[in-house]
Amino acid sequence: MKREIQHRLESLIGDEAANHVVIVEGARQVGKSYLVGEVLRGQSKPYFSFDLETNDRLRRQINATEDFDDFCALMSDQCGLRPGTVLFFDEAQECPVLARYVKSFKEDLPNTRVILTGSSMNRLFSSASGARVPVGRTRSLCVFPFSFTEFIECTRGGDLADFLRSGPEKVPASRHRLCLELFDQYMIVGGYPEAVIASAQGAPAAQVIDEIMAGMEEDFQRKEACQPELFRDAVRAVANHVGSPSKLTHFGTTKYHAKRILAALQAWHIVLEIQPYSLDPKHSSFLPKRYLHDIGVVTRRRTLAVPELSLLGTVDPVLRTPLGGLFENAVLLGLVQGESARFSVGTWKKSAGSPVEVDFVMDVPEQRLKVPVECKATLEVKRKHTTNLLHYLRLTGQRLGILVSAAPLQLLRVGECCILNVPAYLAGKQSLNAYVAAHSGHF
Repeated sequence: MKREIQHRLESLIGDEAANHVVIVEGARQVGKSYLVGEVLRGQSKPYFSFDLETNDRLRRQINATEDFDDFCALMSDQCGLRPGTVLFFDEAQECPVLARYVKSFKEDLPNTRVILTGSSMNRLFSSASGARVPVGRTRSLCVFPFSFTEFIECTRGGDLADFLRSGPEKVPASRHRLCLELFDQYMIVGGYPEAVIASAQGAPAAQVIDEIMAGMEEDFQRKEACQPELFRDAVRAVANHVGSPSKLTHFGTTKYHAKRILAALQAWHIVLEIQPYSLDPKHSSFLPKRYLHDIGVVTRRRTLAVPELSLLGTVDPVLRTPLGGLFENAVLLGLVQGESARFSVGTWKKSAGSPVEVDFVMDVPEQRLKVPVECKATLEVKRKHTTNLLHYLRLTGQRLGILVSAAPLQLLRVGECCILNVPAYLAGKQSLNAYVAAHSGHF
């Protein structure tokens, strides 16, 4: 299945005007290697692919090279490197010496595209490798698990997925309910390709998620040398407090170890940290919010006392709070699909003592807008759900905000402001950009 971000990677690889090194990052088992392979197989240039985690001999040879000329000689001898070739190094962090050659890849191999992928690329550009991220010489892309529309395409086929991606102005009532039921499934299964395929074939996705996380934990402990229980406890702590301000005391260890494990989990793209901002620079000391890279992992790692949650079936007000956090995590993953590995998603808070805040602020450079996005796991939109959006719009002078909920698609006008209620199944980045483009022209 073609991934939604494939066109962006094709553009990065095929850009003849720039010879940037392309860095593809993301957590394990999200499909990085498959995605790069699909793009390379679809273009005409000759390419060579090397898995540096399994190819011990080549890994040792690259790490033993004395300088860039020595590396080029090695590549020439190994694969017949010549101008116009694409070199793809999977799990590139296993060869720290590659970091020192990035500048030369761009400047001394003008007709050769180099692609580096890995789940922990922070280890490539670290103090241990002796190299920093070379500014202006790389272009990055972060791969996440399947988006909801990719989940739909894999499990239900392309027609419904294409309908959702198109940003429809109207959704029939029966299809609206079907999509909410499918979104409930997505929040349980998540987006790991293996888990989605297993679910589509009638197998339990939970077992696949547990196996992936166990392998990730083992790999993380081996490479980060953290205390054995910290990985598991930190992931569970993020899942249990997702959507709420995240405190270091949530992590059951010292603040020093909590900071270290969180920094490493972010570098491995397992945890996403969103920092709140204020329009007033005097009000900037807010607790961040933290989310997980896959919504199925959030569901699996929550405290066992919390039962399975559903947009359609969970009615107890006590359970709507954890449902809201799960819902918010799912929306965020839709917003960051296709972003740079150093993506920036904002969230806004009026001031330290104020309850007024907006969950996310979406940058839409084509329209020169910062569009506020509020998440409410509700089946019926009420005026109170728009309060924080209206605060932001009136303070900034903008007029368009987005409310993501489980209610049907509708446009709400409040004075000069316009609030577009978008059901969660239409809250992918592609659809939201289409809605913003369609409605921003009204002002």
